[in-house]
Amino acid sequence: MPGPASEPIDHPLLRNLNAPQREAVRHAHGPLLILAGAGSGKTTVITRRIAWLIEEEGVHPGSILAMTFTNKAAEEMRERVQRLVSVPAAQMWVSTFHSFCTRILRREGERTPVGRDFVIFDPSDQKSLVKQVLAELKLPEKQFHPKKVLELISDFKNRCLLPEEAREEGLDPWTRKVLDAYDLYQKGLKNHRACDFDDLLLWTERLFRDPVVQSVYSERFKFILVDEYQDTNRAQYLLVQHLARKHHNLCVVGDEDQSIYGWRGADIRNILDFQQDFPEAVRIELLQNYRSTEKILDAASQVIANNSQRVEGKGALKTDLGEGESIQFKLSDEGRLESEWVVQRIQELRYLDHEAKVAVLYRANWQSRQMEEALRAQNLAYRLVGGVKFYERQEVKDLISYLRLISNPFDLVSFRRCVNAPSRGVGPTTLGRIEGAIPEGGTPLEGLSLLLRSGELKGRAQRELVKFLDLFHRAGTEREALGLAGLVKWVLQESGYLQSLEDEATLEAEGRIRNLEEFLSAAAESESLGLRLSEFLDRITLAADTDQLEEASQLSLMTIHCAKGLEFPYVFVIGMEEDVFPNRNARETSDGLEEERRLFYVAITRAQRRLTLSAARRRRIMGTEMLSMPSRFLRELPATALTAPIRWGTELYQAGEGVRPGSSFTRGAGGASVATELQRIRSFFDRVKEAPVPADASQGGRPSAPAEKEDPNAFPAGTRVKSPRFGTGTVLAASGRGDGLTYTVRFDQGGDKRIMARFGGLERD
Repeated sequence: MPGPASEPIDHPLLRNLNAPQREAVRHAHGPLLILAGAGSGKTTVITRRIAWLIEEEGVHPGSILAMTFTNKAAEEMRERVQRLVSVPAAQMWVSTFHSFCTRILRREGERTPVGRDFVIFDPSDQKSLVKQVLAELKLPEKQFHPKKVLELISDFKNRCLLPEEAREEGLDPWTRKVLDAYDLYQKGLKNHRACDFDDLLLWTERLFRDPVVQSVYSERFKFILVDEYQDTNRAQYLLVQHLARKHHNLCVVGDEDQSIYGWRGADIRNILDFQQDFPEAVRIELLQNYRSTEKILDAASQVIANNSQRVEGKGALKTDLGEGESIQFKLSDEGRLESEWVVQRIQELRYLDHEAKVAVLYRANWQSRQMEEALRAQNLAYRLVGGVKFYERQEVKDLISYLRLISNPFDLVSFRRCVNAPSRGVGPTTLGRIEGAIPEGGTPLEGLSLLLRSGELKGRAQRELVKFLDLFHRAGTEREALGLAGLVKWVLQESGYLQSLEDEATLEAEGRIRNLEEFLSAAAESESLGLRLSEFLDRITLAADTDQLEEASQLSLMTIHCAKGLEFPYVFVIGMEEDVFPNRNARETSDGLEEERRLFYVAITRAQRRLTLSAARRRRIMGTEMLSMPSRFLRELPATALTAPIRWGTELYQAGEGVRPGSSFTRGAGGASVATELQRIRSFFDRVKEAPVPADASQGGRPSAPAEKEDPNAFPAGTRVKSPRFGTGTVLAASGRGDGLTYTVRFDQGGDKRIMARFGGLERD
């Protein structure tokens, strides 16, 4: 058989490939690291490499294992390989990590505590079991929220730690109690003959520690390929190491610059250290981009050069698609005007090209609200990818149900929704008794009042429903004095809804809180237009009525995380401001900031022809208009790639510019004066000016703009504090300012919690 070097370039499996792609396809034996830049034809290389092993190297399909992260990607890979080879490829193992582990455990499970005939618990099953465990251990759910406990258990499992092993890490009292729950949770799974998703990885990795089992499977899978290697966690990394130990024919494909899932356990060190794990590894860089123009790639390369967590000596992306259009940046006066400007640009694109595919990308789900409203105002159809439309989100609908019941006490549908949101121990039986007590022509609240007076309700439900009823009585007398935005904020606090999410202390809960804050901003906007509660609710109903606007594939709204792997001719990235992008919490650490920058890199490289960035001088946060600082990432863009230089400094924020006398902005954040807010902006830019900027960021990187100083009134890290709800603890970090000030506190009996200063009631201990 002729060697790789003698294979003609017009070989069907090498046709139309560039030199590095051909080298990657033909590499047969030994470890291989393929650094596949954005838009570099990675999928083509992977499938042709597998086909090459089968067709040209004579490898039996059953000796090949290919793993990726989604069922869709695995199925696409399998189908494309089958079209390229002349023999049936059904024996080839192409699957996700979880599917692979399930298959192994079905074969070898008798060697593990789970056996072979296990069931797989879904998230609902897991939550039910952990609630039973917490009750058995007498751990209150307010301090040990089931979702938070499951988050920590998942983290331990993804690091391949069983409870007894995790105890060796010298953890705080709260986490040690979580380990007690973890221990009992595992026993519960065993009693049910069940696994959760993390167990599939955990027990398969444990299984492969057995030299006999490891020898069998490392001999079977002589050639292993792992896609999106930068997204692997500790358990997945160890699985791959076990399987590749014998033959070392391991090919990993990935791009450390697109590692954006650290928050769910992905470890960028896996790809950064691959050549240390396998010193004999061949490294191939796929840098030819077939998606974007030069100016877009120049921007991406210069931005990501600021990161330190990169493969040493890696080259920059290049393209043959020409210089292309310059990147446009638009700074609008406020968030609403930013959305309207973007919609206007989309309409102009549609006028020139009715089929133009456009994506509007944003850092977090809450940002979709103003874009959705602006699109609906112009009757533009759109598709929300990977999410639920703003006014259809659970927490938003829950809050709306409170407001509807305040506006219309006869609204039984809204009563049914909000009476147990947050949980008040009201089940179907109690709800039926309440509805049965409603007098003819009466309201649900009257029925509840009668039932409470009868003394039929006992325990927690009785106590909580008394408070629930009192909330609506007080709302009736206070709503006029509070105003629209004040009423929304009051309901969030008095209902306990916001507190329940803060108690949960998970990433999901944090996102839901941000959606509620955005809803409050929507109420403040409506109030500024003179709308009353009933008119505001009518406006929401009309906004949520999507029957007239069918989804359109040409216009997509999505978070940047959802956009990974996709491409669009026209891309808008909105909300380019500090505390939005980079995210307020992520920028507190250098690792977090670098992941935010990688996320911006992913956003830039989604664009094929035109990239537009936008920001707002002012944005409503919790109903209050605040000055925004432009994202530090804007400063990292090359001037040569922009339509015009981005003004950087206090000229962006001239005193009084765009400030309406008497607006909430003139009071600033937490009642601060506009002068104080302007001084904060100037201080930020003064620090930016002091940061040295090398002439060429690609030669060693450019320092980022320094982080904003903490609120001068914040408790510094290390301060001992006490909370009326969680007791005593130690401040780990503080972020944000004014109404946005948030603490991360490690409580002696409650673990780590994020607490908003305006609600937390923290005092120095």
